[in-house]
Amino acid sequence: MYRSGLIRTAVAVAASSVCLVSGAAGAWAQPEARTAPSGAQPTRADAVQHAKQAAARSLREAYATGQVKDVMAGTLTSANEVSLDRLPIRSAASGFRASVESSNSAILTAKGLPVSTGNVLQVRLANPQARAALAEGVQPLIAAEPSDRQATSLTAYRPDGIEVKLGATAPADVPVLIVGIDGDRIVAAGTKVMSDGFKAAWPQAGTASSGDLSTLKPKTSAAARAASRTAPIPRPDGRQASAARTSGTGTAPGNGTASGSSTIGTAGAAQGKNVTRINDVQLHKSNEEPFWKGGAEAFAVVSGWDKNDKAFAEPALQLPYLDWTGVDYHPNQNLIDWGHFGYDSADLVFLEEDDGTNYKDLTKAIVDALLTVTGYGTTGIPLANTIMDAIPDKWWTDDTDELDQVYSVSHDAIAKAQNAGAPGLTYFGASGGSNLSIGLSNAFIPKT
Repeated sequence: MYRSGLIRTAVAVAASSVCLVSGAAGAWAQPEARTAPSGAQPTRADAVQHAKQAAARSLREAYATGQVKDVMAGTLTSANEVSLDRLPIRSAASGFRASVESSNSAILTAKGLPVSTGNVLQVRLANPQARAALAEGVQPLIAAEPSDRQATSLTAYRPDGIEVKLGATAPADVPVLIVGIDGDRIVAAGTKVMSDGFKAAWPQAGTASSGDLSTLKPKTSAAARAASRTAPIPRPDGRQASAARTSGTGTAPGNGTASGSSTIGTAGAAQGKNVTRINDVQLHKSNEEPFWKGGAEAFAVVSGWDKNDKAFAEPALQLPYLDWTGVDYHPNQNLIDWGHFGYDSADLVFLEEDDGTNYKDLTKAIVDALLTVTGYGTTGIPLANTIMDAIPDKWWTDDTDELDQVYSVSHDAIAKAQNAGAPGLTYFGASGGSNLSIGLSNAFIPKT
């Protein structure tokens, strides 16, 4: 299940009119699409939105009294965004600082993040083409970024409290300041919360792994069928893709290490880690989004079966570069540490952070679900689906959302592709039409 409002598409920003309103401030099928239950109570997303609105209101009031006017123009003419706690405002604006601290505390609580995360509130210039107008002293419009991903209009305010309705395209000559949250900082803190929880549940994921692949068992026939759903499949543009990539960047095979072996269990004696890396990754679905939206904040959960036939999850992985559709990213980022696996099969779930995400609860949901699964291949359902089914239904409306799933990544299959001269193997997501493609290669990291 994929909702098209998740990833921004790089599109030209056009001018729009503004309206002034008087007044002041199958076996391996994708998990079914979910909607919030009717009559739902206020969610954590609501708490986060209220905190953003409070911070935006305080910023507008500080701007109206002249406490941040010059500072804001000077700061945002050289940068697109700035943390609210870093604005070098006048000491008289102590009320503004207290409001920001209160709003920030509410957000951290709602999202299950520690106080050590620090400030996550920021203000950004949503329409950079109006930078010159801001520098010249044109009064900006100030708004809180909506939590609702389906929002097609934005309510902003002038410093004097006059309400302004904006459409999906930006005004060309009026700066729009958006108060939102620093998604990269939140995901960095959130994935640490998840990783700490996973390590506590499965201590082996936090220990040094061996470079020896001799105990890694082949995929079962069930896992092989799951893998056939994700690699290879036709490209989103309709062209058939080869399983082995013939172009792109990646780690060269072999060099005498286990990463170049085409047979599981022939690792060398050297100490280190056998890993699978992300050579390249691309998101395919595109959708023209309103100008006030920021880039995506993506992260991944890798799951598999350990040497005792028990399901587990690797430490969560932040993907801070994965912002836009149609862009081919080459991060060379380590994804899977095979020393923790008992079978040559790993499932991948790619998620995006949103206002309703509580990382403590997300961690508990995943851990509780995987701890109930034992015996590799007995369920006939990929662990990726088990993870997605564990996430509460209420999170699936304008909250944490799934970008895509990839089933049964195989170290052996990737090694064979590398031995055949390809940089690695491309896997496509299991969602309809494939929302994601990811090129993977094996590497051996020696211990120093």
